[in-house]
Amino acid sequence: MDFVKTALFKRHSNYSISVDEIGMKLDFVWAPYVLNLTHLLTDFKTKKKYPNVMVMGAGLWHMLHVSNPSDYELVLQTLKSSLVSLFPFSTDIANAYGIAEVVVMLVTTALVTLVMLLIWQTNLFMALCFPLLFGSIELIYFFVVLSKVMERGWLPLVFATFFLTVMYIWHYGNVLKYQSEVREKISMDFMIKLGSKLGTVRVLGTF
Repeated sequence: MDFVKTALFKRHSNYSISVDEIGMKLDFVWAPYVLNLTHLLTDFKTKKKYPNVMVMGAGLWHMLHVSNPSDYELVLQTLKSSLVSLFPFSTDIANAYGIAEVVVMLVTTALVTLVMLLIWQTNLFMALCFPLLFGSIELIYFFVVLSKVMERGWLPLVFATFFLTVMYIWHYGNVLKYQSEVREKISMDFMIKLGSKLGTVRVLGTF
């Protein structure tokens, strides 16, 4: 600590220290203004070199020396946009996830209604109250998230269409296979009649 004390507490300056024993490097970047932080994030994105942990602070210094409190909110929104664009996540993923989640909720409500009617033998009025209550709420959410389709919200719809097509082809192939097996099935009566003509002999101890 004595070795770094003089450099560590220098005001208004950058500082860097490496701990070779554990392979850790700490960088303190003097960026009192939001614009400094925005440039720092842009530099990270340009170099594609991201820190494992980053702690940022831009508060009183910027607010007191640059702008008034009312403008400070707008500046922080700019900083937030720069931060979101830095990391490998975006609102596109949130839009896609929102549509997928609401569709799952709608399908779950429909399936539970079928279970109530066919398995639990619930009263028809009670069974219809369930989708009317929950389905109406989910439909409201569904129409809201549909506005995000053009903002990468179409991604889960494409996946759903693809898997629906695969499952339909698989089901159609199974139906054709079953129909073919039924047509070509040899009846037991025909086998019994055919067996006597072929001279088959029943082995003792068998049916």
